[in-house]
Amino acid sequence: MSNKSVKRGRRSAKRKKPSYRRNYNCGKKLSEAIHKALDQDYGTDSHFNTRATHKRRSAVFVRYCNRRGMNDARKIDREFILQFGAYIKARLNGDYDWPDGNVDEQISVAYAHNAISTVNTIMRAFRGDNALKVSAREILGVCRQSVRTKEIQADVVDAKYAANLAIAAGFGRGAALILLARAWGMRVRECILQDLDRIKREIEVTGEAAILEGCKGGRKAKDRTIKANEFRMEALKYAIEVRPEGSRNLLSETDTVKSFLMKEVNPCRQFLLSSGIPHFVELRAGFAQDIYEEVMGGPSPLKAPIRDKIMDRIAREEVSRQLGHYRVSVASSYVGGMRNAA
Repeated sequence: MSNKSVKRGRRSAKRKKPSYRRNYNCGKKLSEAIHKALDQDYGTDSHFNTRATHKRRSAVFVRYCNRRGMNDARKIDREFILQFGAYIKARLNGDYDWPDGNVDEQISVAYAHNAISTVNTIMRAFRGDNALKVSAREILGVCRQSVRTKEIQADVVDAKYAANLAIAAGFGRGAALILLARAWGMRVRECILQDLDRIKREIEVTGEAAILEGCKGGRKAKDRTIKANEFRMEALKYAIEVRPEGSRNLLSETDTVKSFLMKEVNPCRQFLLSSGIPHFVELRAGFAQDIYEEVMGGPSPLKAPIRDKIMDRIAREEVSRQLGHYRVSVASSYVGGMRNAA
């Protein structure tokens, strides 16, 4: 046998690298692997805020894994996640003391629920299934409650003032987003991607329009319709006026949602603050309060005690429908809770 054939034999016998490596082949370092898994699961061209939020929250889980000597996501099982849940639950009652003397501060119920929710998302991204999903409610033994108590700071006058500041600074499309969010109760992403021509056509036929594009979690529902009024038509007409030529929404051919957020939306946050509006979500809360008071025929629970519990329930159902949540309980985070009922 020639030397040449022997060498070829040695090459073919060379051990191949395994295709299934630590952290599901997403990287050696757990934190970096989590970020990569989330990007692969959601896609890098969408869900920017969702991915950023989960990446930020994942730091709690990564620190816990490091302290427990867990450096490979493939070894994480349901028992380990339940132990993490017990650790999170312990932090609800006070500071958590580690054996080495380090202390983790007490956390809120909402933060605890979010931490466990993020772990569920991370493991789904790694594994491609929900086999390790756990219930935060069962682990923690408490439900998170988000009931607004502070009066809403986003009336129509303030929103128009913020839009005017944006226009003066050269952010016409950012101003359109501010007006759309306040007038139609849309999320930022919904404002960016909404088919403005479709909305106009629907209004011309029925006097109302459905919010379909860019909905959170893909929750597109044709029964999320909103009646047009003078302010809503004003916001729609302005958005159509300033949108890029040939576009059905606020994006140009070269824009992405991410680039639009960076170029138009983020600079407009200062104009909201200058107008007394803390953030974009407050615009949506202002819309919710308008809907509640319209149905109720009276002030929201943030302004006065609830007098009619039946009408209050009907008003909350309408708020949840028009916001796209379809959960009456969520309305409490926008218009206040039931504790002021007479």
